[in-house]
Amino acid sequence: MKTFLIVGVESVVGANLAASLCGQTRVVGVSAGSNISLPGCERATLERGNADAIHHCLQQTRATHVIFCGTAARSFWEPAGKAFENSDAVLWATATAQEKRHFTLISSDAVFTGPWMFHDETSTATCPSAEATEIRQVETRVREACDNSLIVRTNAFGWSTSGSKGWLETLLSGMENNQPLDLDPICHATPILASDLADYLEPALDDELTGVFHISGAERVSPHQFARQLASAFEVGSPATRTIRELAARPTGFGRGETSLQTRRFRSEYDCAMPLLNEGLTRLVEQNRSGYRDRLCGQTTRQDKAA
Repeated sequence: MKTFLIVGVESVVGANLAASLCGQTRVVGVSAGSNISLPGCERATLERGNADAIHHCLQQTRATHVIFCGTAARSFWEPAGKAFENSDAVLWATATAQEKRHFTLISSDAVFTGPWMFHDETSTATCPSAEATEIRQVETRVREACDNSLIVRTNAFGWSTSGSKGWLETLLSGMENNQPLDLDPICHATPILASDLADYLEPALDDELTGVFHISGAERVSPHQFARQLASAFEVGSPATRTIRELAARPTGFGRGETSLQTRRFRSEYDCAMPLLNEGLTRLVEQNRSGYRDRLCGQTTRQDKAA
């Protein structure tokens, strides 16, 4: 029986992966200090930064696949928050390789920058920022530590385990209350709904796919364009438009430029098309109506402890 061990289950990506995958297989979540309650998801605890504790966790949970959702898994559109550090991924990858399991690192599209659009996996238009450099170095170290590893670069959005404090929830609330919002109209990405990411990732996990793959949405949008489409989907007022001045130079800094991803390699591997933004937002609205959003906050379920 497969067991998916999700490290960083409190994150947007981790929580939505757990909620989406637990209907098909056993899912165990490890969080970075928060008590997360997700329906059908067991919980494992361990001391952070301790290789022996990681080995014990893998053995105790009988994990067959480890999915690491740390700092890099968080969309750069979100404000920084507590999460497993990228360097922790190397410890998990090393232990996973020694236990002969499959390892997946959810990484970031913000390793890239402009002027090119739709970066493929080997693009050399890399962002020189310290954050992007660290993520690329961790990707390399993970692949060196674990031959049986999958690196997924993405930019995922979705409901969070923190309820009204989440980035998406705060953005939506601000528009509902006609609050002034500072939304970047310059940087562009190819965002994907986190539960859609889970749907695409599932067959890759079943196949124990290895290597670097991009899994993202089909459309490149700025945060401001994203917010306007979000407002339309939820039938609330659109945010005010920030005046776009002529740029004297390309934007610099982590996530400040063009981070859109080319997904041809993954689409060819699985003969699939990537979702349009309005398709993901339609599913996001339905998740709000169906109670999926509430379940991510643990409002209707209790947490079971892993055996």
